[in-house]
Amino acid sequence: MSDLVSKNELTIQVCDDQDIRLDLFLAGKVEILSRSKIHGLILSGEVRVNGAQTKPSHRLKSYDTVTIKIPPPQALEVIPEKMPLTLVYEDDFYLAVNKPSGLVVHPGAGDFHGTLVSGLLNYTEHLSSVGGEMRPGLVHRLDKDTSGVLIVAKTDEAHWKLGKLFSDRRIYKEYRALVWGVPSPESGVIEAALGRDPRNRKKITVSDKGKFARSRYELIESYEIISHVKVIIETGRTHQIRVHMLSIGHPVVGDKTYGGGKRSFCSFEKKYLDLGNQVIARAGRQMLHAYCIRFRHPILDKDIEIVAPLASDFVEITELLQKHRV
Repeated sequence: MSDLVSKNELTIQVCDDQDIRLDLFLAGKVEILSRSKIHGLILSGEVRVNGAQTKPSHRLKSYDTVTIKIPPPQALEVIPEKMPLTLVYEDDFYLAVNKPSGLVVHPGAGDFHGTLVSGLLNYTEHLSSVGGEMRPGLVHRLDKDTSGVLIVAKTDEAHWKLGKLFSDRRIYKEYRALVWGVPSPESGVIEAALGRDPRNRKKITVSDKGKFARSRYELIESYEIISHVKVIIETGRTHQIRVHMLSIGHPVVGDKTYGGGKRSFCSFEKKYLDLGNQVIARAGRQMLHAYCIRFRHPILDKDIEIVAPLASDFVEITELLQKHRV
């Protein structure tokens, strides 16, 4: 395969082992554009296969030539926005919020307004510049539908030093999750390399060609068809917990991307089906919460522990499960 770029136009020669939808193919090749943006460009005729307009579902064949016109970048500016922020820690160098589920952390394709960054800019003028204009203060991130602790740096020095602790794996990161089934053994270590799914670049999969990833899990409480588990991640790969728990047969409840949707309990005994449906009705997202972060403060030189209380939907589901068990 060879790629040629001229006048904001990208030409891609398809290799001889491809059999994939046009939109999925381009999503894996043109990472600066979202899949929805690519979909729109195909429909508007800005994408051609062998010189002809086609549809997003068109399946590519060996040696096809795909041409896509890349739209010029738009000048963007993050605007401060007033929003409720639940702070769980703050000093002169860092602050930490208990991020609610459904809140995107930083601007990106399809999510430019209403992000956590806009709320942070409204809250304080003191945010590090290391991450650039789109990600001021952000040393790490959480998925949109994951709730819990997220640390923000106020100065560049604080950013670099905390980032070094993350990269050196010297930060304790504990999550809480509701997963389908009961893990056996009740505690263990998951070591499985993770990489992009070659057929869907937005998904992660266990792959021998991926990056090393290690998670430790421990059962907190079992509710017959669902378990409340503690997961400590020793690496910080994208979707690590969600994919690791799926890899041992216990996907995170509500995680439709990684097997945690309604199909997860269809094989259970009939008496559990109603309970499973009640849980799914309450789980509008993957039930994953960044519960605790511990580290040695790199500037104040003292131990810091930051805990974010469980989100209300997480608590509601555990109470439902407890009531059913009684």
